[in-house]
Amino acid sequence: MPSTNNAEASSAYEPLTSNPRPYFAQENHYIEQPLAPGTYIGPIDASLPGSDKIPLLFQPFTVKDLTIPNRIVVAPMCMYSSKDGFFTNFHLASIGSFAINGAGLIIQEATAVLPNGRITPSCAGLWDDAHVYKFKEIVDFVHAQGGKIGIQLAHAGRKASARAPFTKHAESDFWYDNVVAPTGGADFQWDHHHVVPREITPSEINETIQAFGAAAARAARAGADMVEIHGAHGYLIHNFLSPITNKRTDKYGGSLENRARFLLEVIEAVRANFPAEKPIFLRISASDLVEEVVDGPSWDIEQSIQIAKWAHDAGVDVLHVSSGGNTAQQKIKAGPGYQVPFAERIKKAVPGLHIVAVGIIINGKQAEEVLEQEKADLIGIGRSFLRHPEFALNAARDLNVKAAFSQQYTRGRTIYS
Repeated sequence: MPSTNNAEASSAYEPLTSNPRPYFAQENHYIEQPLAPGTYIGPIDASLPGSDKIPLLFQPFTVKDLTIPNRIVVAPMCMYSSKDGFFTNFHLASIGSFAINGAGLIIQEATAVLPNGRITPSCAGLWDDAHVYKFKEIVDFVHAQGGKIGIQLAHAGRKASARAPFTKHAESDFWYDNVVAPTGGADFQWDHHHVVPREITPSEINETIQAFGAAAARAARAGADMVEIHGAHGYLIHNFLSPITNKRTDKYGGSLENRARFLLEVIEAVRANFPAEKPIFLRISASDLVEEVVDGPSWDIEQSIQIAKWAHDAGVDVLHVSSGGNTAQQKIKAGPGYQVPFAERIKKAVPGLHIVAVGIIINGKQAEEVLEQEKADLIGIGRSFLRHPEFALNAARDLNVKAAFSQQYTRGRTIYS
């Protein structure tokens, strides 16, 4: 696939013919941050045992040209706050709060590479050059705080065209007849709240692969530090991987090699269109979590280990390990760290592939234990950041770490030192 990194911007959307107010260069003024928020400075209390050692959670991490000041990753979380795929000022404020408060790396929410790849009409997209500008504004803000940011590229597959939790959409906003999956029909409807998918055609498979590559190129133009391919949670790539949702008889179905073909071709397209010096992440569900309730083959940890090896060979630098989401029959036994064992298994089986562990990790001490026990290299945090945007600074306090504050927030340090 030819690279489109330097493609001229073109769009299906018309910009405003006149600005509602003038814009001024001074509005882009930033205060320089000598240290990225969340950077280790020293211990809070040097008299405590072990205070001479820097906790792993607050040691820098480098993969390719990306160096983050700590091992805390904001996992991508859908905000259902977009219109026609565009990011908004809400995203700027939300993502910006994580950067100000010391997150090591922020991954922007699942972002559709095609319009019919959105989970809901309110989901973000990067299928059009017009989407680049607001995302670049968010990237620039995070970089001005000293932070790092990437984006998750996604296609929702059979879970697309669902209803958003906060917005009542007109029926015309949905695409009920264009929800695609590896295999279509009523037997492959996720549940009665979702649309019955149709089988994606070979030409549409190729179009989708190309769309992942084009979206990666747009992310590069926006200045993203990394991209993550979304292969988890029952969306299109996961649909292809799992024998529960993939009953195709062509080269994209049947054997594990065939079911993994779509993913590997997506990785190839993304790698060809994203700077070689920047890393690619891949998020997977390590299991369909149905072994106890479904007779016959499903997606499991052994297959996940194999595709982790293939993905690493294809150019993936970091694997983000989750589970479930592919079928309503799943049995999730949630609890603190419940998905970490999957991360540990893959880390031990695939040397050289960096691993992000997730799954109800709620404080610094718990995160540090995962790293100390070499179960993962990075810690992905989702809802805890929604409850506490300053999660990274709270984790620092848990571990007796004095972490850098944003200069404008330093007066808030009193309880930390």
